[in-house]
Amino acid sequence: MEKKFISVLFRCCQVYNRIYINKEGTAYAGRCPKCLKSVRFKVGEGGTDARFFEVY
Repeated sequence: MEKKFISVLFRCCQVYNRIYINKEGTAYAGRCPKCLKSVRFKVGEGGTDARFFEVY
């Protein structure tokens, strides 16, 4: 079974990265591969079905 992920464009460094869901299934968490800016997207009721995001 493939692990769930979302695609994130980090505008800070103009790079894409996959951000994977944590082991608890409560959030997607990761970092920009160049500058290491961290991001966290909570998983919850009433959220979005979007799979692509941009971070500034």
